[in-house]
Amino acid sequence: MLARQTKPLLTALLISFLIHLILLLGPTLDLSAWKEPPPLTVTLQAEAPKPPPPVIAPTPPPRPKVRPPAPPPVAAVTPIAEPSPIVAPEPIAPVASTPTPPPIPESAPEPPPVVTPPITARVAFPAHIEMVYSVHRGDRGIKLGSTTHTWRIGGKQYLLTSTTEASGLFSLFYSGRYVLTSRGEITADGLQPISFWIQRGQSADRTESAEFNWEAKTLDYGKGNDRHSAVIAKGVQDQLSVFYQLALTAPHESGLRFALTTGRKFNQYTYQVAGEEILDTALGNLKTQRLTRVLDKTDSSESTDIWLAIDYHYLPVRFRLGTRDGEVLDHWVTEMRIDGQRVEIKPEVIAQ
Repeated sequence: MLARQTKPLLTALLISFLIHLILLLGPTLDLSAWKEPPPLTVTLQAEAPKPPPPVIAPTPPPRPKVRPPAPPPVAAVTPIAEPSPIVAPEPIAPVASTPTPPPIPESAPEPPPVVTPPITARVAFPAHIEMVYSVHRGDRGIKLGSTTHTWRIGGKQYLLTSTTEASGLFSLFYSGRYVLTSRGEITADGLQPISFWIQRGQSADRTESAEFNWEAKTLDYGKGNDRHSAVIAKGVQDQLSVFYQLALTAPHESGLRFALTTGRKFNQYTYQVAGEEILDTALGNLKTQRLTRVLDKTDSSESTDIWLAIDYHYLPVRFRLGTRDGEVLDHWVTEMRIDGQRVEIKPEVIAQ
């Protein structure tokens, strides 16, 4: 085992000894003839930037070949002929028979004359009036709520308000109040409104309104920034003042026409006298004069009937209004106070 480990060591020593012996006894090298090589010089030069590749312009599409226009055809020259002699026209033969025109139909009866009535000379209008109405859908149909009209006079100024509130089940769907207000003056021609406005709900915002400028004879009406103007003349009313204008100018003998604004629009209205009727109201039987609005094609759904109490200053004790939706709101008087006194109608005593 020891002999195997020492054998490689002896071999290495022998080889080392032979190498040293050769170096000592071998030929001597002459290094005098050795020359150092020249120093190497390196120069750094920046490479010149390569020019950008040339931009190749797109080849324009070939132009369509334009054919030269063909020369206009040369019209053949026609020699002017000699004018022909003038020949008298032959007489026109008379028509054998002339058709008889259709008979003219009988004309429709003329509408009643339309006038703007002045205020009649009678007892002065009360200074304080309060009218309470029950509001029904249709002719005394289901009750929707109540409306109260309040009339005040101070000097020549008047103030009218109408307040409507839903009642019963409808109060769950229509909360708040619907208020109309008309303010103006009393003149020899009746009511002359100065301002009119409508308030819906609890807020104080005025939805539609109208302002009358009687000096300039103009009316400004509308909603918010959507305003309109119109030229007005004597007798123009608003949606609320018209009821009491009709009371002041009653009794009415013929049809009447006047302009009226609802705050949203401005139109001409025509009414006819439909005669006298006895109304069975919550106050008792009332003798009334009925006025009916004459409709046209543009507002055929907005009908209006008004009953004026003959024995009570011709105050409106019933009015039926048609809406744009085709519904009818029927108002019947339930309470009436004149100058603070409640009106109570005693039933007539029937003779036995």
